[in-house]
Amino acid sequence: MVERLEGTFWGYQDVELYYQMWRSNESRATIVLTHGIAEHSDCYERFADSITKHGYSVFAWDLRGHGHSEGKRGYVNRFQDFSDDLEAAIRFVKSEFWSNKLPLFLFGHSMGGLITLKLLLDHSPTHIAGLILSSPCLGLSLAVPKLKEAGAQLLAEWLPKVTLYNEINFDDLVRDQSLVRQYRADPLRHSRISPRLFTGLMATMAEVKSEAAKIQLPTLMQLAGREKIVSTSESEVYFEKLGSKKKELYVYADSYHEIYNDLDREDVIRDLIPFLEKGAREVMKSGT
Repeated sequence: MVERLEGTFWGYQDVELYYQMWRSNESRATIVLTHGIAEHSDCYERFADSITKHGYSVFAWDLRGHGHSEGKRGYVNRFQDFSDDLEAAIRFVKSEFWSNKLPLFLFGHSMGGLITLKLLLDHSPTHIAGLILSSPCLGLSLAVPKLKEAGAQLLAEWLPKVTLYNEINFDDLVRDQSLVRQYRADPLRHSRISPRLFTGLMATMAEVKSEAAKIQLPTLMQLAGREKIVSTSESEVYFEKLGSKKKELYVYADSYHEIYNDLDREDVIRDLIPFLEKGAREVMKSGT
């Protein structure tokens, strides 16, 4: 049986953030899921349906400026606000849904992967069984207009809340055209990015890549072979530099950016389950 919960919690500087949780009554661990830019937690309902059948709970939250959470769409004052919000989310999960002290996994897709890595560098969350990175944003493959890129630093200083088109084409996310039509009709999705978010994103990518050796959690990295949003090659380089002694890398040759929604999603989930099972088993055995 799966129970669905929803509500809000307080993020960094008391921003009200929305969450939803799919809780399995036979849960062996909880996955704290951080979505990517312009999407929201509802986009992971199908993922949660698949994972809870294997005995895992999923806690997904909406980034500030996204979905049902507070904040201007596409704007953040500091990129670190996102990772500080994630730290608050983990504390909230532990205070509200963690009476049995089951292991936690951190799951980050695209920009959510970058946020999760930033969290691990800035904070030291305990009882984390492993890290799952789905098409993490460690480099860009989409074309950013040179004029927009050149003006971002100036605009971030003088017009920090102005937002522009984020250059993401829904057709580049998945091959499934029925999903593309859903994305276009989704009122909670947006297509905006502010100069301050863009410059923070670029700076955080550089920081995270320079500190790869400090990430020592067991890590599963899953990448798209036909990536048009982030850089698969940059992620592969990062994977080699990770400090973790337990790490796995999968590249799905035909998949687009959203590997957990694309046509090969069953293969992606099939590779995730053993990683979850092993990580949860090892944490429970060690008692840490």
